[in-house]
Amino acid sequence: MERQTTAGEVLRRAREARRESLRQAAAQLEVAPSHLSRLERGEKSASKELLWRAARYYDLRPEDVGAQDVPEDIREILRAHPEIVWELRQRYGQ
Repeated sequence: MERQTTAGEVLRRAREARRESLRQAAAQLEVAPSHLSRLERGEKSASKELLWRAARYYDLRPEDVGAQDVPEDIREILRAHPEIVWELRQRYGQ
């Protein structure tokens, strides 16, 4: 059975892909570096708000970091009509 990737692991990979230090990323996400470090190591959980900010900052899908609050029926509509997603991003930003 394959182990599921944690939100912290996804965030660490995204940060490392940008070649950002923990301090740089923490400043952008408005959290203490120690908090981000514990989150990345799986020692601490993150609030939905922090997960949403991190997903936007790293250009990830919210569900990639466990921040999905969008009901399944809405996600199905958006999957069926990707042009809506593009329009919403244009209108409201990433």
